[in-house]
Parts: sequence; structure tokens; C-alpha cells
Amino acid sequence: MKTVCFLFTIIFTCIVSGQTKDNPLVILDSKCIGYMEQAENTLKNINQNDLLPFIYKGNAEEVEQKFGSKSGVLIFATKKYILNTFYQNNIENSPLKKDIPTTDCLSKIGVIGSIASNINQPYDELVNYISITPNNKAVKKIASITFIKPTDAQIINSDWKFGAIEIMSTIDN
Repeated sequence: MKTVCFLFTIIFTCIVSGQTKDNPLVILDSKCIGYMEQAENTLKNINQNDLLPFIYKGNAEEVEQKFGSKSGVLIFATKKYILNTFYQNNIENSPLKKDIPTTDCLSKIGVIGSIASNINQPYDELVNYISITPNNKAVKKIASITFIKPTDAQIINSDWKFGAIEIMSTIDN
């Protein structure tokens, strides 16, 4: 059942992105892992709930120029990659580390950012601040990150028992 659901996700991603070729290039966690024929086993071994598909919007010429693929491209990121990359880039070597000592702690807190509806879906917001494709230039720049203590965070959202962070991005993204 897991494989059927996973393959449905891939097919749906292909349809939504306009991908009609049989063997698109697959990017996982910002690394090219081959074309679908080679990458299928790697993708099948990842828990579908931990895998987030992203759609690169561009015409066939742009895809070929940027990724070197005439068959299109499928982009996936694991939740672990999103958390680890955001943590390493923005928290690990900052004063926030005392409030958020590990990526596991980061996964449990709320995130206030540009997408207000993403309450308790930190991956959807954090992915805006990391690169998910090679040479991605569409990454938002962070102006500041503020930790909100659990007692204050629960006033905003009662589910934020471990606190929250508020991310302010720069205006000139």
C-alpha cells in the first residue's frame, strides 16, 4: 500500500507540474539522485509522510538549461533535511541554540512566518529559507528570528507547548 501511495504522489506531482515524459530527473534533498528509473528504489524506501514534493515551474527550455534534463525534473525534500538545514544555517551557531538545542526541539515548536495558515506545519514555512534545488536562488533572506517562550506561544496557539519562533525576512528577497 505504501508503494502504491508513493507512486500516486509521483504521478500526481508529474501531472501537476506538466511533466509528461517517462523518466524525469529526480532531485532529493538538494542532490540529483538520477533519473526516475534509477531513483525509484531510493524514493520508495523513504516514508511517504516524511517526503515533500515541490514543483519547479518553468518551461522545457529552462528545465533543460538549469537541470540538464530533457525529461523534466521532480524535486523532493525530506522533513529531516528541511529541519537539519534550517537548524545548521540559522540556529546552531546563534544565541537561539540555548532555547532550541536540537533539530528535534525545532520540529516541536510553532513557526510564525509569511504563511499564517501553516500553524504547526514548520516544514512549509522553514523550506522558504533553505535551498531545495542545486543553485536555488529563490531562498528568502532572514532578517531576524525570535524565540517565543512556551507560555507566550500558547497564548498565540494552545498547541505550541514547546514555544515558537517568529521569522522576519528581509524586504528585498
